[in-house]
Amino acid sequence: MTTRKTIILGLATAVFILGSYLFNSNNPFAARAEPEAISIPVEAIPPVSHAMKSSDEQIVFWQQKVQRDDRDYISLTYLGLAYLQKGRETGDAAAYSRAQAALEQALTINPTYELTLSFLGVAQIARHDFSGALATAQRVYDFDSGALQALATIGDASLELGRYDEAQAAYETLLDQAPGAAVFSRAARLAWVQGDAAAAISWMEQAVHNAQEVGLMGERLAWYQFQLGELYFKSGDLAAAQTQYAAARQTWPDYYLVLAGEGKVAAAQGDLAQASALYEQLVARLPHPEFVAALGDFYRLLGDETAAQQQYDTVELIANLATTDEALVGRQLALFYANQDTQLDSALTAATAELNGRPDVYGYDVLAWVLFKNGRLAEAAEASEQALRLGTPEALFYYHAGMIAAAQGHTEQARQHLSHALELNPHFDFLQAQIAQETLATLP
Repeated sequence: MTTRKTIILGLATAVFILGSYLFNSNNPFAARAEPEAISIPVEAIPPVSHAMKSSDEQIVFWQQKVQRDDRDYISLTYLGLAYLQKGRETGDAAAYSRAQAALEQALTINPTYELTLSFLGVAQIARHDFSGALATAQRVYDFDSGALQALATIGDASLELGRYDEAQAAYETLLDQAPGAAVFSRAARLAWVQGDAAAAISWMEQAVHNAQEVGLMGERLAWYQFQLGELYFKSGDLAAAQTQYAAARQTWPDYYLVLAGEGKVAAAQGDLAQASALYEQLVARLPHPEFVAALGDFYRLLGDETAAQQQYDTVELIANLATTDEALVGRQLALFYANQDTQLDSALTAATAELNGRPDVYGYDVLAWVLFKNGRLAEAAEASEQALRLGTPEALFYYHAGMIAAAQGHTEQARQHLSHALELNPHFDFLQAQIAQETLATLP
C-alpha cells in the first residue's frame, strides 16, 4: 500500500464529514456541524503531528516551515489542515478561510499534489462551496479511484446538494473499503435524512465505540459523542442526550458545542436560567447568529423582553457586517427573519439563493417557511412536500408543514403534522413548539 493511501485510510478510520454539522437541522437551538456554519465533522481532519498537542502549536510549526521556504507545498498543505482543525475546535469561520488560502497556495506550486486537492475539497465543504468541493474531489477520484478521502468528499458534497443516491453509493463503497468511525458517522447522517432515526442512532453509536477503540482523544472523540447526543435530543430522548453531552464535556472540557447541547437540555427540563447562563458563555465565545438568536429566545421565555430584543438586534447587526459570509449563515438568517416576522423580502432572497446552491431537504424546508410567512401558501405547501419527501424525522419540518396546512384550511392535515412534530421532539424549538401546541388547541 502506498504512503498516500495509508494516510488516507488512516484518516478515514480516524475522522470526517459534514455530517455536517452534523445533522444540518434548521432548528436555531440545534448546534450543528451542519448541520452548518459552525463546524465540519471530525473525520475530515487527520492528526498533523502526535508530538504537537494543540492546533495552535501545529499552526505555528507549519507557518515557520513555510516562512523558511515559501515553495514548500507539503508544509502549506499541513498548515491548511491545522487551520481546519482550529476551525473545528473553535467554530471560527476565519480559520476555514485561512485553510483554503494555504491549500490554494500549495496548489499554485504543485497543481497535481493529490493530498492538497483532497483537503481543498474538505475546506470548500467547510465554507459551503459544495459544488466546488464536488468538482475538486471528482477530479482527484477520476484520476485515482483509490483516493478514499476524495470519495468521502464526493459523498459529503452530494448529500449537501440533495443528490442522495450519489451520496449513498459513495458511502457504501467507503463502508466496504474502510469501515470505521468516519464512515459510520456518514452512514448515520444519510440514514437520518432518509427517515430512519433508529438506524442513524445505531450508526452513530458504532462511530463513538469505534473512535474509542482506535484511541481517539480530545475534540476528535468529543465530536462523535456530541453528535450522538444531538441525535438523541432530536429524537426526544433528553436523558440519553444529556449523557452524551456530559461524555463530550469530560472528553474535551473546553468544547463550545457542549455549551449548546447542555443549554438545550436545561431549557427542555424547564431550567431557563441555566440555559441562558450556558448560552451567554457560548455567545461570548462564538457570537454566531443562531446562538445569539437562541439566547434571545431564552430571555423572551424568561419574560425579559428588553434583553431578548438586544440579542435579536445583534443578529441583524451580525447579518449586516461586511465580514459576514452569507454562504455560511443564509439559512439561519432566513429562518430568523421568518420567525421574527421581519425583513421577509430579505428572508425570501436568502432562502431562494440557498436552495439554488444547495437543493437538499433542509433548503426546501427553509424556503417553505419563508414562503408561508410571505403569504404564498400554495408555493409554501409545494416546497414543504419536497422537504418531507424522504420522511426525514425533523420535527421542525412537520411543524412548518402543519402551520402551512392550517393556514390553507386543511385542518386534519395540520393536526397530523403538528402532532407528529411534537411527538418527534416536543423541544424542537422552545418558542415555535409553544406555537405548535397553541395552534393544535385552536384547530376545529
